[in-house]
Amino acid sequence: MKLSEFSLWAFKLELDLSRKFTLFSRCVCAHFERLFDPIETDGIYRVVVKLCGPDERVGTYDISSSVIKYYKEFDFVYFESLNLIAKKKLLLDTLYDALMSLCEMHGWPKATFHEAYEMVIRENFVNTYSIKRKLSRNKKLSAELIGEHDEKAFDCSLVIKNSDSKVLLNEHLFSEEPDEFLFNSRVGDINWISKTTVVHQSKDKQELARFDIGDLIAN
Repeated sequence: MKLSEFSLWAFKLELDLSRKFTLFSRCVCAHFERLFDPIETDGIYRVVVKLCGPDERVGTYDISSSVIKYYKEFDFVYFESLNLIAKKKLLLDTLYDALMSLCEMHGWPKATFHEAYEMVIRENFVNTYSIKRKLSRNKKLSAELIGEHDEKAFDCSLVIKNSDSKVLLNEHLFSEEPDEFLFNSRVGDINWISKTTVVHQSKDKQELARFDIGDLIAN
């Protein structure tokens, strides 16, 4: 089994505050996940870092259903006093420090964790990425679904380019709360139905939108 999923859980906060924290932290954890090269483990696919104040369990972990739950102390008052980038940096550092401790405990290679950490910082916490890309029937155009996942929302756009990488169309498709359970269900698929026409489809293949760039190519 490969380790590939990570989350920060403010498990002692009230439910609404915990969810708010989770939605904020997901943009950092999801960014780290996207850049992390999964490693083989002894039956573990996910790490949940359980954040709390002083607690006798800090620095320990338990395992259930192939998930490690590691307890780590966290200052929520200090976190709330920070600016946006500083908050994200603190969350990334907290995740990374917990993972380094688990690497020591389980003999996991540290390099792949460090590489993902450094790449998130180099990208300045901007989690924008290609979800899927498809070439037109004549291979002269490309259509791409682009996701942008930040602390406030997940935005999905359709970008069509020509063979010179010139953007012919950049159309916003939807915004959703930054909860993967919600936005992943809306991403769907894209398909070329002619040399110049792309459709955005739901997961059950229902057409959601149609874009014809024939006029843009002619001009």
